[in-house]
Amino acid sequence: MTRLLGSTHVETRAREESVRGVLVRMVLEQAEHADSNELVLLEKALQMLLRRFQVMEGDVS
Repeated sequence: MTRLLGSTHVETRAREESVRGVLVRMVLEQAEHADSNELVLLEKALQMLLRRFQVMEGDVS
């Protein structure tokens, strides 16, 4: 698992009862059966996903 995919931050987001939580769980489920190339893509997708939610919430630093 990559650093972001296995992080406490992502695990916390995955427990949310929200659209963000559902999407994070979907990425984590895909990562369980992914090869190393797929993990790289899933990591980037998760980064983009979380960044978009930050922008929508106005929490961009």
